[in-house]
Amino acid sequence: MMIKKLQLAAVLGLIFCSASTKAQLTIDNATFYIESGATVTVQGDILSNVSIQGPGKVLLKGTGNQNVNMNNGGAATNAYIIPNLEIDNTSNVTLTGNTKVGTSLLFTNGKIQTAGFDLKIANAATVTGADNTKYVVTNGTGRLIREALAGTAFTYPIGNTTTTYNPVTISNSGTADDIGVRCLTDVYTAGSTGTPFTKEVAAASWDISEAVASGSNLSLTTNWLTADELPGFNRTKSGISYYIPTAGATLGWDLLNSQTSAATGAGTAASPYSFTRTGITSLGTFAVGTRPVLSPLLVSPKIFLQGPYNTTNFTMDNNLRLLTLIPTLEPYTGATGFTHNGSGGGETAAASLVGPAAPANNDAIVDWVFVQLHSAVDGSILSTRAALIQRDGDVVETDGVSPLNMAGNAAGNYYVSIRHRNHLGVRSASSFSLAKTTTTSYDFTNALSKAFAGAVSNNAMATVNTGVFGMWAGNANDDLKTNMTGLGPNANDYAKLLNVLGSSTTSILNIYSKQDLNMDGKVIMTGLGPAANDYAKLLNVLGSSVNVITQPTF
Repeated sequence: MMIKKLQLAAVLGLIFCSASTKAQLTIDNATFYIESGATVTVQGDILSNVSIQGPGKVLLKGTGNQNVNMNNGGAATNAYIIPNLEIDNTSNVTLTGNTKVGTSLLFTNGKIQTAGFDLKIANAATVTGADNTKYVVTNGTGRLIREALAGTAFTYPIGNTTTTYNPVTISNSGTADDIGVRCLTDVYTAGSTGTPFTKEVAAASWDISEAVASGSNLSLTTNWLTADELPGFNRTKSGISYYIPTAGATLGWDLLNSQTSAATGAGTAASPYSFTRTGITSLGTFAVGTRPVLSPLLVSPKIFLQGPYNTTNFTMDNNLRLLTLIPTLEPYTGATGFTHNGSGGGETAAASLVGPAAPANNDAIVDWVFVQLHSAVDGSILSTRAALIQRDGDVVETDGVSPLNMAGNAAGNYYVSIRHRNHLGVRSASSFSLAKTTTTSYDFTNALSKAFAGAVSNNAMATVNTGVFGMWAGNANDDLKTNMTGLGPNANDYAKLLNVLGSSTTSILNIYSKQDLNMDGKVIMTGLGPAANDYAKLLNVLGSSVNVITQPTF
């Protein structure tokens, strides 16, 4: 090995550098100096308990994995310096101790795997040559740390595995600090721990730390490829979310609908997708996505649908579920009169949940409903969510049991409304407080006064049993009214029934249809009683002296 100048000074110091393909460099309390323009090529491991001196370069050029430990036997936080380091090893380099680069880090071939140790980059040092084939793999608790980061942005060329590259660029307008980053392979329910999300996120998250708590003010740009996007990910309406790590409470992710936008880039290695978030003063885990990483907002409404309500058992019939007619994809996207806002749209439910195999108890699913969150100030619609309704009237998440999550909205006061594809909707009469971590119940069914009445002559809800209320049935034609008047097939609900059935058909069986007013899986004009046919249900809803029932405007 040729070195222009090698200065050694240490009693009991040891240096071993052989010319073989397994050459090791071990420095034990010695001064190892590499002169300007000189290169020490190492084909084996590096083990040192002191910093390497001089402006020369260490080149890691092995044929197998090489280990580097610049903290041999030192304190846990020590990271002795290699001034200039070049990586040219397609079998990669692994840290077995903390290591610091003082002047330059050059990637020519291969990667550095941090495992459980930190790779520090001095404030003035440069990192060059990194790309999607050459980078730092944070495959353990070890981080890539930029010392005294302030002002100029620094790109952390990191990924969690040797095949996934998810660099981040960070600038700090606050107090200079050592900012460390490690990339995680998934996005987790509890930030850096918990269960990985399986949809609607980019499959990477970034754990960002600072040496001195507070004082930092970061701008963060994350990068990912098309291949990182999990099913349902919407890159036109996503953003960077932060997991709030509050002791004793699960505050969850913090992204609001108002903070989402379209990603830039093409999703390729040359032009990855990216988002930028500024004003970051609390550090921890960050991720990119939509609903799973939106700020939670929980509510538990209860309402009955008049169409399938059964006055004998005081719950709703679930014939659509028993006939395997409830779709696994919500039916409101693109439907007349329904417009999703915020993060709403595209919700799905497991076939086992909305099919006959699910338990036939009071929590069995009856159908999908459309939930709207309204401003407490002016009643405007802020966001929507397609949800499931159980036989006992509980409106729940798409897992069939959890409180409804109107994700992407901050805790505060809101009105809540519920709509259905062939019922007239209801809205809460007053606004009420919703929180991130505990759900708020709102039972429409126990009083007419619970529903906003508006300027209509009829009650805002139907009386489905003595002292029990629900949403008016019979809206077969999407006009926010249940009526028997008006000319033409779309003018009134009776005409719509006739139009759907046609002149020669008395029934359509096994169908998921708006014209199935009693929700028994059939559109039919024959049979005794409102539970047997849809025309009888329409007459039952309207009664003998009412021609039109109108929904209040909301």
